[in-house]
Amino acid sequence: MTSMQNKVTVMGTTSWGITLACLLANKNTPVDIWTRTEIEAQSIQNDREDKKHLPGITLPKSITINHDLESCIKNSKYILLAVPSHSFRDNMINLINYLNDNQVIISATKGIEIKTNKRMSEVAAEYISYKQNNTFSVLSGPNLAKEIANGLPASSVIASLSSETAQDIQNMLTTKTFRVYRSSDVTGVELCGSLKNIIAIGAGIVDGLNFGNNAKSALVTRGLAEIKRFAMAYNAQETTFYGLAGIGDLMTTISSDYSRNRYVGEQLAMGNNIDSITNNMTNVAEGINTTKAIYAISLSKNIEMPITSMVYQIIFENLSPMDAFSALMDRELTAE
Repeated sequence: MTSMQNKVTVMGTTSWGITLACLLANKNTPVDIWTRTEIEAQSIQNDREDKKHLPGITLPKSITINHDLESCIKNSKYILLAVPSHSFRDNMINLINYLNDNQVIISATKGIEIKTNKRMSEVAAEYISYKQNNTFSVLSGPNLAKEIANGLPASSVIASLSSETAQDIQNMLTTKTFRVYRSSDVTGVELCGSLKNIIAIGAGIVDGLNFGNNAKSALVTRGLAEIKRFAMAYNAQETTFYGLAGIGDLMTTISSDYSRNRYVGEQLAMGNNIDSITNNMTNVAEGINTTKAIYAISLSKNIEMPITSMVYQIIFENLSPMDAFSALMDRELTAE
């Protein structure tokens, strides 16, 4: 029998949060899913399905849906946050009264906090102890929730400053169809997971304009260089860019019909404004706020980010996609 010391509380009734809860439960790991409201908890508990975020996927009977955060956290070894970046801080504030030093926080959130331009690990560090900061872990990679929930094979990477913690989580999450690698590059993994969403919006714009495969490949290749340039300014490890959190996640996000950020770009190219696009979406496209945050940081730190600048101007300054791409192509010629 699995020890309650390995119990996981999943915070976030997102498609990814529900998927991870199912994956863990299918390995006989005790799992609670915490919901913000009692009504939501009762609905998912009764239906054994999150019809809003992950319709068609039946939750294992062993998963408990709970609105009482204290009872969820009390016996949990791992707290897994799979929430939008804009609510990550609120969830940390909710947690701090119940956490102890032996509990491990796992972030499955890909984004930057728009108010502070901080990564999720930096937000968490404001509330947790030195020991918890050392074991804080980040899960990222080419992970489309619907595919994994339906049992299709995938891989991911878990990053932590603690090699022991990373290995424990790696073993806990790995299944016959979900293979997890480990890394010590928390910063690089977080930044890759966030910045690839900007490039995905750009790729969606290319698709929406019917610019073809050559243009898309060029944008994605130069986009990876842009991600690397930015993250290296924060001392990320170069190998991260060529792994699952880097090029792996980027390739999935720019090509899949499930990609929310690629969809946003496609809709922008068709002339729809950002408000009308997001109002018609059930799930959050993290790339929108990430674009705003990374653009601001790149200006303050003088990091050259032409694709990010293009996406920012299309979203927030109403620059036409055609004019934006013309400006990209007309830039001063340089060495690759």
